[in-house]
Amino acid sequence: MLRRMSKKLNWGMLLAALLPLVAILPTLNGSQVINTADGVFHVHRIFAMTTLMQSGDLYPRWIPYFHLGYGYPVFNFYAPLATWLGGLLGLVGISAALAFSLIVAAGWMLGSAGVYALGRRWLPAPAALVGAALWSYAPSAFQGVWNIGSLSQLTASALVPWLFLAVIRAAEKPDTRRVSVLGAVFALLLLAHQPTSVLVGLFIAPGAPLLCLWFARGDKRWLARFASVGGGLVLGAGIAMIFLLPMALEVGFIQVSKGATNLANVLAASFLQPYQLFLPSAAPDLSDLSRSIPDSIGLISGVLAVLGLIGLVYRRQYRLALAWGVSAVFVIFLLLPVSIEFWLNVPLLGQLRFPGRVLRLGAVFFGLLGASSLLLLPGRWMGWGAGLVSALIMISSLPMAYPSRELLDFNRLSAADFIRYEQDTYSFGGTSYDEFKPIWGDKIPYDMPPDLASYVSDPLHLSLKLDGQVNVRVSLVDDTHFQITTPQPFELHVRQFYFPGWTATIDGKPTDVFPDAEFGLLSLNVPAGVHLIALARTGTAVEQIAPWLSLVNVIIATTLFVFRRDGFRASVRPNPIPETPSLPPPQAREGTEKSLPTVTVVAVMVIGFAIFNRFYIQPQTDWFRIRSPLDNPAGMQTPVHVVFGDAYELLGYTLNQNTVAPTETLNVTLYWRALRPLEGSYPPTVQLVNPAVSEAWGTVSNFFIGAASVNHQPDYFISDTYKLPVNADAPPYIGHISIQLKNGETHESLRLPDGSDRLILPATVRVTGNGVKASQQLNVTIANSVELWCASTSTADNQLQLTLYWHVLNPLPQSDLRVFVHGLDANGQFVSQGDAPPLNGQYAPSDWLAGQTLVDHYQLADADKISQIAVGMFTLNGDQLPMTHDGQPALDNSLILSPQTVDCESK
Repeated sequence: MLRRMSKKLNWGMLLAALLPLVAILPTLNGSQVINTADGVFHVHRIFAMTTLMQSGDLYPRWIPYFHLGYGYPVFNFYAPLATWLGGLLGLVGISAALAFSLIVAAGWMLGSAGVYALGRRWLPAPAALVGAALWSYAPSAFQGVWNIGSLSQLTASALVPWLFLAVIRAAEKPDTRRVSVLGAVFALLLLAHQPTSVLVGLFIAPGAPLLCLWFARGDKRWLARFASVGGGLVLGAGIAMIFLLPMALEVGFIQVSKGATNLANVLAASFLQPYQLFLPSAAPDLSDLSRSIPDSIGLISGVLAVLGLIGLVYRRQYRLALAWGVSAVFVIFLLLPVSIEFWLNVPLLGQLRFPGRVLRLGAVFFGLLGASSLLLLPGRWMGWGAGLVSALIMISSLPMAYPSRELLDFNRLSAADFIRYEQDTYSFGGTSYDEFKPIWGDKIPYDMPPDLASYVSDPLHLSLKLDGQVNVRVSLVDDTHFQITTPQPFELHVRQFYFPGWTATIDGKPTDVFPDAEFGLLSLNVPAGVHLIALARTGTAVEQIAPWLSLVNVIIATTLFVFRRDGFRASVRPNPIPETPSLPPPQAREGTEKSLPTVTVVAVMVIGFAIFNRFYIQPQTDWFRIRSPLDNPAGMQTPVHVVFGDAYELLGYTLNQNTVAPTETLNVTLYWRALRPLEGSYPPTVQLVNPAVSEAWGTVSNFFIGAASVNHQPDYFISDTYKLPVNADAPPYIGHISIQLKNGETHESLRLPDGSDRLILPATVRVTGNGVKASQQLNVTIANSVELWCASTSTADNQLQLTLYWHVLNPLPQSDLRVFVHGLDANGQFVSQGDAPPLNGQYAPSDWLAGQTLVDHYQLADADKISQIAVGMFTLNGDQLPMTHDGQPALDNSLILSPQTVDCESK
């Protein structure tokens, strides 16, 4: 029997599922969870889901105690799959923290097996295992677990390879069972994470039709294949109606429907720069309080992907090389600033805000390409090659396997803990932007519940707000029933936000509910007398219909799966890419699945090293990590050691780039160290400014420094990377980086030792670009290097403002140049002068670049006496630079202008 079972099991897929175990074990810490950006949200959501399920609500949409006890519809608008699974685990006694970690682990293993299964469509088993290893140990995997902690995104990422596989199978052979499986997988993805679903659509929308046409090249049954894939996707959307329908029809009731006003800026600050795409994993610094993992495809993934493309071409798999290569290039495109218009103009895409989300999806394609690198080896060496490459992938990723020391303990978790967390972090409703807050009310209440302690034992109870109702008496019957005695009618406010679906009865008779004008609270009119008030959120008609629609589609999917119909087997090719002599035949590629001894040995090695890593390397050694001196971080390029008030010392900085273009981001990492134990917030303001510090071309103000807002200790330094979005109208200049630090409570700037309120870093940053678009109205050339294209004047307070538009042909080598600007009367006599260095000395002519058009301003006194203006360039020793006008040498190497208003800039 065991022998028969071993033959049926796919041992290669089982081994692929075990591959991420080395990375998984450090994340399993019982009631403790890694302190990440979103992890706390998800643990509390799981706890809330379990609590609501225990009360009998098996598909909750509203959490009564979220948003400081005012209620929040988070499960109505945020994909609930991962949280719902956590709630089920809670029902069997597993804590919310452990449920979170277990779902992360299960998703990691499921996704690894999915990439293996997807790779086995075309590649030998050893190569498919390499693809699974690349996906499992990609930087985006660790970034998602150790930095972001979005349980929903991690769950959805694990489903992506399975969805791609289901689409391929449904297009290959229009089988009702395959349609059913595609529908189920797509439904799970839709229920797991909206942003991932949108991103997957960018690949499936063009890819699925092309697959259908490709498979139909022999039998011409393209319509059946379109129906198969399209039907599966529609079926999946139908199964997910329990979530999709209310989300779509009720989104107008929450704040997110008002849109993001700074969407372009958020996107611009989130794109990667080209040098960041393939950054290798770096060892975490144990002296650094902040140990974020940068967004990156990874150096090994990039190198193996290139080798994989070569391997596919070598094996004459041109279509695979084209499909996977184009997909990988599209991923890179979406990560770079050049794609900003695509993000802003594709429906729903811009709302995702963070292009880095694409990395986890891209890991599938880079995993497949990297797996293909083994095609360069002879078949007899592929097993050894897979072992060596997979070991290299795992070992090189160990610096990312445990970058965070901080674990949050969720032992004895309660609803009151979450309310306190909201108040401390301003993460109201368990969201980053309070985007699910109902739209009603002119103000948002931020007061803590007066009965906070009662949320520990009774988290789902409702409270009334009786401000000013001194003659009203209330007796609590249970969580949702109140006996009210009032001598006169009044408007009752409940400590819950109004949202469609609330109902109320007075003495058993339905009554209208409505939002109050000030805070949008659930309200109803209570007549005089003694009354029994009952409140309930029974849901809207849409919310009540949606589960039935999902049930109908589940029945359809089940029927299609059980009563299989297949009328295409004989006429449809079995593989999307026909077998060629360049790859081993199918029989030769089944070895890993059937080689139980080999799989057992490898599995034991993976499990053994995972245990050794978790219980020895991680807690008892500094292997794969560094420990810098507190005053000299290893990653710091330039020390400065400047003290800001009595709070922080800026140890230094690392500037990864010294040029930046308008609309791009400038990345600078600052290294701070607290001078004393701190309990407050000191938000920094980092700007790219002109040399005169009179204009900022980019600004970022992070609320926190490092990993937390409070409790910074001198025992650690804090590295913080700032992404300055450079303004679209930033001129081509040489700028500097300005740093200010403010007290979060008083909003006063911390002073430097010299009394100033900001530090200007010594590094210079070139802002590239060609400057303004100006029309060439003058034909003037100076020293064969600079052309004067246009000049315009304006007058105010008897001061004449002259604006010159220089167009650069070549940099001017002189370092002491001046522009002479002389105001003359009608007889050519001198009136006033405004001589000054070009661009007021802030951008030296020797730094100018060919193709730039620069706007230069000068000022002359006694404007009422000026009839002519003489303009030219000279050096400090008095030598004038040669000038030509209309191709002829200019008299006295100067140009005579008449004061006039001219439209110089092109529209």
